[in-house]
Amino acid sequence: MTMPTQMNCSHQGSGWCLDCVEKLQQKISKQDELLARMKSNYKIFMVDPPWDQKKGGLRSTRPNQSMALDYKTMPIEDIEPLLRSIFSRGAEHHCVFMWTTEKFLIPTESMMERLGYKRHIRLIWDKKNGIAPAFTIRFSHEYCIWFYKTMLPKIASSSRGTFRSVFSEAARQHSRKPDCLYSMIEALYPDTKKIDVFSRERRIGWDQFGDQPKHF
Repeated sequence: MTMPTQMNCSHQGSGWCLDCVEKLQQKISKQDELLARMKSNYKIFMVDPPWDQKKGGLRSTRPNQSMALDYKTMPIEDIEPLLRSIFSRGAEHHCVFMWTTEKFLIPTESMMERLGYKRHIRLIWDKKNGIAPAFTIRFSHEYCIWFYKTMLPKIASSSRGTFRSVFSEAARQHSRKPDCLYSMIEALYPDTKKIDVFSRERRIGWDQFGDQPKHF
């Protein structure tokens, strides 16, 4: 892996301190280790990038949470080359289902275009609840964008027209994704190699890439 685009530590004006260099080297080494263990010829990639953000606000339904995230985030400039390496393990024709938020919607689509993908559709998760930024309306949705490269792989004939582009499932812990979307993808593309990238929860039939595979 290459050095990140940020050219200084977050706590000093320029350059890198020794402690941050050591932590960065450990991070790069871990990513290289995970890539080395990856298989190949995947037809389905589910990706939940660790976007560089904090929690949007505190809610009474989650009284014990803080603004800090319980996982390491990455700037999109570092996510892109990592995904390029990961997607190189895909079959000639494969799909990518990419999670993103309103803030990162356009940057996500621009990144995927640079990586050579086309958008099939923006799937929308109705989370049943959400925060109200600037005390306006509640942001109760999240996007999972369906991308493909060169040719959209055919879905199972039994699933044609069965699912909708908007799906509802109550949100649980922060970053935990809805089971219903995994079930949908498994029905659309049964008997195919699948991998959950930046995965925090083990699922039968899915390989994993990430440093918190048993978080949930």
